[in-house]
Amino acid sequence: MEDKEFILESARNLKRWEETPRRVADDYADMDRDELIRLIAFLRERLEESEAARKKEHEESSERISALTSEVSGLNRRVGELTDMLKASYVSASETAMQKSELLRQLKDKDRKIAELQGTAKVARKNMFGSKSQKGTKAKGKDNGNGPTPHTDVKDGFDGTPESLPADLDVDVKNDTAATNPPSATQKESRLNRIGMTYRTMNADNHVLHRSDMSKLPEGATFMRTFPRYAYNQETVVTEHEYEIVVYRDKDGNIMCGYFPMDSEEGAPIIESVPGTHAAPGLMACLVFNRFFLDTPVYRETKRLLQEKMRVSRQTITNWLEKGAGYFKEVVAYLKDNCLEKDSVVNCDETWCRVKVGGKYMKRYVWCLVNKASKTAVYYYEDGSRGRKVLKDILEGRELRALQTDGYNVYLYLDDEMPGIDHVCCMAHVRAKFKYAAGIEHDSYANRFLEYIGILYALEKKYEDGRLSAEQVRLMKNSAETTEIIIGMRSLLDLMKSENAPRQGSLMEKAVSYLDHYWKQVFLYRKDGNYTIDNGLVERCIRPLANERKNSLFFGSDRMARVSAAYHSVVSTCRLQGYSILEYLKKFFAEIVAGNRDYGKLMPSTIGISANKI
Repeated sequence: MEDKEFILESARNLKRWEETPRRVADDYADMDRDELIRLIAFLRERLEESEAARKKEHEESSERISALTSEVSGLNRRVGELTDMLKASYVSASETAMQKSELLRQLKDKDRKIAELQGTAKVARKNMFGSKSQKGTKAKGKDNGNGPTPHTDVKDGFDGTPESLPADLDVDVKNDTAATNPPSATQKESRLNRIGMTYRTMNADNHVLHRSDMSKLPEGATFMRTFPRYAYNQETVVTEHEYEIVVYRDKDGNIMCGYFPMDSEEGAPIIESVPGTHAAPGLMACLVFNRFFLDTPVYRETKRLLQEKMRVSRQTITNWLEKGAGYFKEVVAYLKDNCLEKDSVVNCDETWCRVKVGGKYMKRYVWCLVNKASKTAVYYYEDGSRGRKVLKDILEGRELRALQTDGYNVYLYLDDEMPGIDHVCCMAHVRAKFKYAAGIEHDSYANRFLEYIGILYALEKKYEDGRLSAEQVRLMKNSAETTEIIIGMRSLLDLMKSENAPRQGSLMEKAVSYLDHYWKQVFLYRKDGNYTIDNGLVERCIRPLANERKNSLFFGSDRMARVSAAYHSVVSTCRLQGYSILEYLKKFFAEIVAGNRDYGKLMPSTIGISANKI
C-alpha cells in the first residue's frame, strides 16, 4: 500500500515539475554595472568586427562572383567563336570537297578533250601524210602484194653487192636468171592478131594528115615502108570582132541600125555575144568550163586571158557568169523534176561554203541530190541553211521511194514526218569511224567490225561484177550468208554496249554509238536491190564543191553561191550522163544566142550532142 502511494506521489511531483518552467541560470546576475558596460562594449566591438568581416567577405564574394561571371561570359563568347569557327571550317571543308570534286571532273574532261584532240590531230596527220583509204585493214605480207620490192624496201645495209640484198627480195637479182627463165604465167600473153600493130591511147578529133612526097627521096634510095609519127598542138587565142554598125534614116524617116559587110567578108558568119555580155558562146563556154569544172579562180582566169592579149576585170567575168547562169534556170528546173521524179531512189548530202554577207564571212551550206537511175545531179543553195526547213522544201510534194544520207540529225525528219520514204544511211560513214578507232586508238574490236564491213563490201562487189538484176541483188542481200554476218555484227555491238564491255576510247565510243543509233537505217539497203550500201555516189559529186572551196575560198554574195549551184548542176549531170561538158556549154550558149528558148530541148541529152568517147 505504501509503495502504491509513493509511486502516485512521485507521478504527481513529476507532472508538476513538467508543468513548472525551469529557471535558467543567469551568468551575469552577479555582475555589477561597470562590468556589464564593459561586457556590452566588448560584445559590440566583436559584433562590429564580425559585421566588417562579413561585409568584406561579401564584397570579396561579389568580386569573385563578378570575375567568375565575366570569365563565364568570356568562355561563352569564346565557345561561340569556336562554334562559328567550326561551322566556317565545316562550310569551308564542304566547299573544298566540292571544289576538289569539280576540279577532278574538269581534269577528267580535259584529259578526255586532250585525248580527243590528239586523236583528231592524228586523224588530220594521217589524212594529210598517210593513206586516206577507209576500206578497212589488210594483213601485211607477200600474199597481197605487200612484200619487199627492190626500190622501196631494201635496208640501209645495202652496199651495192648482191650479198647485201634482203633474202626475201621478190626479184632474183643475185643469180641474174631473169633472162633465162620463162615468163610467168601471170604475164599478159601476146595476141597474134596485133603483131605489127601499134597501141595508142592518145587521139584528137581534129586530125591533120601531112603526107610525104616520095619524089623527094634521095637519089638511089629504095622505098621500104611508112609509119606515123604524132604531134599534138593546141592554139588558144582570144579574137576581138568589131562590127561597124551604121545608124541611118530610111526613106520613110525612121532611124535604123545595121551592119553591111564588105564584099571581101560577104558570107562570113556574124558572131553574136550572149545577151547581157560581150562574150561569144565559145568564150562563155570556156569561162564556165574553167571556173566550175577545172575549179580555176576568177583572178587566175583574168591572168590567163591577159597572156592571150585580152584585158578584162574580175568583176566583168563575174557579171558574165551570173548572166549566163540566168539562162540555166529553166534547165535546172527540168533537172530537179528528173532527179526527184516519183518512186526515185535519191542520194543526198550537204557541204559547207564561205559566203561574204554584210561585210562578214559566214558559213553556209549547199545541198546535193543525185538520182543514179536518171543520172541527174542537182545542187541547192536556197538561203544557205542546213536546217530541216530546207530539206522539207526540197522534198515537199515529192513521192520518192528512198533517200540515202549520212547520219546527220536533220534527216531524222524523214523518219518522223515522212514515213513513206525509206531513209537509208551510209555504211561508209560507219566504216570511217571504226577505221579511226582502229588506226588511232588501236582498238582490236574496231578491227573486228572492219572485218565484218569488209565482207559486206566484198559481197556488194560480187553482185556488181555479176551484173545481177535488182531482184536478184535483193535476194542475195537477204541470204543466209549476209544475215550471218549482220548477226555477228549485232552480237559484237551488244557486247560493246553491255556492262562487261572492255574499256573503250572516245573514238570507239562514238563509232559504237553511231552504229547503234542508226542500225535500222544502215541495214535498210537490204530492202531493195536498187539501194546501195553507201552514199559514195553523192560524195563524189560533192567533191568538186570542196575543190572550189579550196581554190576560190569564198563567194562574194548569196547570189553567186546560187550561180555556182546552177552551174554545178549542169556540169555534174553532163559527167554522169557521159557528155562532153565543154561541147554542151558551147552548143547551149550558141542556141541561146540564136534565140532558142525551148529548154526542154536544151538538156544535155536532147541538145543534139553525142556521148563523150572518154
